Amino acid sequence: MAKVYAPLMSIDASGTYANQLVYAKWKGIRYVRNHVIPMNPRTAEQMVIRNAFSAAVSQWHLEDQTTRSAWEAAALASGKPMSAFNLYVGRFVSWVKENSTNPPSPFLPTSTP
Repeated sequence: MAKVYAPLMSIDASGTYANQLVYAKWKGIRYVRNHVIPMNPRTAEQMVIRNAFSAAVSQWHLEDQTTRSAWEAAALASGKPMSAFNLYVGRFVSWVKENSTNPPSPFLPTSTP
């Protein structure tokens, strides 16, 4: 990717230009790249993961505050820069991949597959 300065005769530019170029900024660095339409093969495994992700988001919204607090503590203890929601969704999807079913509710960080 090329770094750009004053793209398109402006101080800042972002978005697609003529369905050919994409102007963007990453960590304060302006760049331009070719416009690419991503593939969406819709394989069986990809659909399982997408459905698990959707189920995880829905289930997170149904969890009570005690469960959310447990996930917040687990996220802090992980030492990684992630939220309780990110950790919850990641573990939920891993559970589905291993067990071919959604985890029980409440789904706690100590739950094992």
